[in-house]
Amino acid sequence: MLLLLFAGAVVSCSEDNSISAGASTLPDDDIRVLSDTFTVTSQLDSSLIAISLTPDSFLLGECETHFGTLKADILTQLACPEGFEYPNETAEVDSVCLYLYYKNWYGDGNSPTSIAVYEMDKKTLYNKDNLNSNIQLNDYCSLTKSTYISEHSQIVVPNNPSDSSYESETESYVPTIRIKLSNDFAKRFFKIKDFSSQKAFNEEFKGLYICTDFGGSNVLYINDITMTVFYHFTMQRPQMNDTVINDTRAFYANEEVRQVNRYTYPNRHSILETYTSITDTNYIVSPANINTELSVNMNAIYDRIDKQLGDSEKYRVYINKADLTVDVLYSDTTTERPRDNWDRPASYMMLIQKDKVNTFFSENKTPSDSVAIVTALSATTDSLDNVFYHYTYDLSKLLTQQLRSEEKVDQLDFVLVPVSVTTNSSTGAVQAVKPLQTISATRIRSANDQDKPMDIELVYAGFSKTRQGQ
Repeated sequence: MLLLLFAGAVVSCSEDNSISAGASTLPDDDIRVLSDTFTVTSQLDSSLIAISLTPDSFLLGECETHFGTLKADILTQLACPEGFEYPNETAEVDSVCLYLYYKNWYGDGNSPTSIAVYEMDKKTLYNKDNLNSNIQLNDYCSLTKSTYISEHSQIVVPNNPSDSSYESETESYVPTIRIKLSNDFAKRFFKIKDFSSQKAFNEEFKGLYICTDFGGSNVLYINDITMTVFYHFTMQRPQMNDTVINDTRAFYANEEVRQVNRYTYPNRHSILETYTSITDTNYIVSPANINTELSVNMNAIYDRIDKQLGDSEKYRVYINKADLTVDVLYSDTTTERPRDNWDRPASYMMLIQKDKVNTFFSENKTPSDSVAIVTALSATTDSLDNVFYHYTYDLSKLLTQQLRSEEKVDQLDFVLVPVSVTTNSSTGAVQAVKPLQTISATRIRSANDQDKPMDIELVYAGFSKTRQGQ
């Protein structure tokens, strides 16, 4: 099985340069080894308007980027503490606070932003729903005065947090946003007594909508969300004075519940028109879902291999090498990249079959030989110490599979998607791949570049079926 194919289109293969390394034929003609270079086509792709995902962190805020104005907000359920009960009938609520934890941000860290919180009142985020990053807010929250549950809008200056929380894992303090929710909401939430299941809990509390209502200069990278109920109750003690106990109960937005990070780009259309007209450069922008599509003309490969090997019935073909290199147009001229460096390429880029994108992410799949290939950003240095960045994909297994398939396709279409990767700390194996949820823009050399076109370097071998059968 073969790792995910590069979203490219092989459009031509020159008779003159298709064999770049020559061909060797053994005296008995049992093995023929040849090499070819096949070109790829590329174009800006904006069809993936939204990707279905399960976020493990969130963007929150609004700011200008080189690819338009980004607005990001959050819809989330809270996990039900199944089996929980308040201590006794004397329990009374004191307050309810929402905590947002962030470690980083994009944009101006000294500019104020106001955060508001609403209660979702129309419906919850059902498991059966295909929750994309452009879901319709009005389907979940009416945004009326009655659903606004912040005691007041919380002003935040990212670079100067008013509060922080100690994180034992990193032995550091994490900037924290504490938002006191209204007393009416606190009393209403405290009346919920059915914690028998997540479904029962969601029937009484559908979730939260978190957004910004002021400021347009930064986006926070929220890595954790917790809502805490502060309450007290009376403990009766025989022959002694009753004791008032203060206690808390935390409700978490974790992987057990549905969450959506909603993105909007008000001027996305005009931005796309601008960058589509650029022919020598392609772009992959996160989280704007601006991607590059690559297409490979499989017919050109089939025909060329048949022509070079002659009678295809005589040989069983193996693809030994099929490297596709995507050149990144980036120059890291500083030792410290600024927070608002929009032109920072993604650390990991996935090449995935275009028609498999949403299924891949919605079902939390990992890269497979036949669907997707993930590779890290690499750097090479020439003799003058110039650094060049690139992504390289090995398509050999995939192409071998295509050659042997009974249902051959005329063309393979792929997209490049920036991703974050979770690996096993012991084995290094990929455990999870998710769409990148930080702001980045990767510029790559287009396949139309006249000086250095994008291509696949192919080395293949034909083994005599007659000899193999002996």
